[in-house]
Amino acid sequence: MTDTPNTPVQNLWQSQPVENIPMSVETIRKRAGKFERKVFWRNFREYSSSALAIGMFGFFLIRDQRTLPRIAYVLFIAAIIWVVMQLHLRGSVKTMPETLGASPSLAFFRAELERQRDAVKSVFSWYLAPMLPGFLVLTLDMARRLPFPASLGSIALMDGGIAVLFFIVWRLNLRAARCLQRAIDQLDAPTNG
Repeated sequence: MTDTPNTPVQNLWQSQPVENIPMSVETIRKRAGKFERKVFWRNFREYSSSALAIGMFGFFLIRDQRTLPRIAYVLFIAAIIWVVMQLHLRGSVKTMPETLGASPSLAFFRAELERQRDAVKSVFSWYLAPMLPGFLVLTLDMARRLPFPASLGSIALMDGGIAVLFFIVWRLNLRAARCLQRAIDQLDAPTNG
């Protein structure tokens, strides 16, 4: 074969920067698949427990004839429906298309990690806060029904327990957001070698 001079198109093609992708397409797909399954099962647990909670509050709504508790149950059902809708919008699993190359696969996986990170980081606003009106109505009902000194202790116990539970859920989700950020940072790290 004779050496032919490079054409301008060939020179342009050869002078393009080489992608610096820290892992192979197979590795990206494997990690993305594992992540998709983890998100799928998390959402499955959330959807299942939400259906159970709606059934429980629906049962209480039918059985309890007191006005304030019934209002609370309706508020809880509405809040749970809101949470499920938000979970679907913010945290549903998206499957990586099989046809993507290394760079687009990495970008897709990174975007999914960011989306899940943002969802768990903002969990107070869309997951916990919608439950507060129902608890407030239950607190008002307890204050109305119980005699004054006894109601303070009961209210403090119930609301304190709820506050601790909310704090734990919020902190666990912030921890999950930090873990997701570390995974994003690992994807952004240059290759060693």
